[in-house]
Amino acid sequence: MKLFNRWLLSAGFLLTCFVAVAQKNKELLRLPNIPADGVPFAQIFDSRVKDASVYQKQGNKFYFIWGATKPDPIQGVTISKYFPSYRNPERHLDIEWYKKNHPDWVMYKEDKVTPAYGYIYDYGGLVPLDVSNPEVREFYLKEFMLPAVKQGYKVVAMDNVDLGNWPGAVGRYEKGKWVQLYTGKKNDKAFQENMIGWMRYLSETLNPMGVQVAANIKANSAPQDVVLRMMHSVNIWLDENGFTHTGKNITGSNWQRQFDFLKEIAPIKGYVSINQVAGAVEQTDVAQIEWVIANFLLMRGSQSLLAITPFIDKKAIYQEFHYRPEMNVIYRIACR
Repeated sequence: MKLFNRWLLSAGFLLTCFVAVAQKNKELLRLPNIPADGVPFAQIFDSRVKDASVYQKQGNKFYFIWGATKPDPIQGVTISKYFPSYRNPERHLDIEWYKKNHPDWVMYKEDKVTPAYGYIYDYGGLVPLDVSNPEVREFYLKEFMLPAVKQGYKVVAMDNVDLGNWPGAVGRYEKGKWVQLYTGKKNDKAFQENMIGWMRYLSETLNPMGVQVAANIKANSAPQDVVLRMMHSVNIWLDENGFTHTGKNITGSNWQRQFDFLKEIAPIKGYVSINQVAGAVEQTDVAQIEWVIANFLLMRGSQSLLAITPFIDKKAIYQEFHYRPEMNVIYRIACR
């Protein structure tokens, strides 16, 4: 653990008084139970975790599930309901259903024919919706989110909240006439503003109910000031790139970008750092595990959580529970 200890000594020079700053922000909804010492963890999806008691058996425990499969309460763990950003989350409401019932809500690519799915699965694509439309926002909230809140979910987990228009969405139809909203290019200011507005709408509507909005936001999907605006529009930033991504450590200018964002976000908001380590977590090189934990401790706030997942055969493996002795770290955030 020599490398790890050196990292902790270096961290001491840069740690700010995260806890005190967060306590001063009385308007912020908080994830409960997160301790100031050790490394608090998050579970990314849980469909392959058969025994929920594992979350509280470890030296450093798990306090949050991104995309829980069931609304059943787990002692000490906050659960969230998964939603795919601007796409309709229910498969049975497919493109034919929307064409019949709400044809003006569907977003299309430049050819004005192909829905801007973004992802295509074995069952097809989730219908892309115009989330700038107040009617769409209200429908999404009432049809999908409020039932989840009623079931007991305290957080909505919004995935793929990218500020880059990577699906190539361009426009929609209104009473049969084409309406162009975006250029179709990734860096589109109108697209960015509408996505920020969508997240702000959710926060302003759900927060008074005691429900937080967690968003998977790519820090490199837009200029820094735009990304920060998006981060400030939600309660929790889920960072899928973390300090190690696709099995490789984040270094250089990419590391500096992470640090710049976190020194502003971590003191006042929730933060979930996903780190995709090389190979199975239990067999990953100890140096990489230490790299992840040291960087997390360097930048963590009182609402920060760490997730370590395997990256195998060019794929991140979520849904499974992983733990190893190096993850049991006793360390307390202190004001300096």
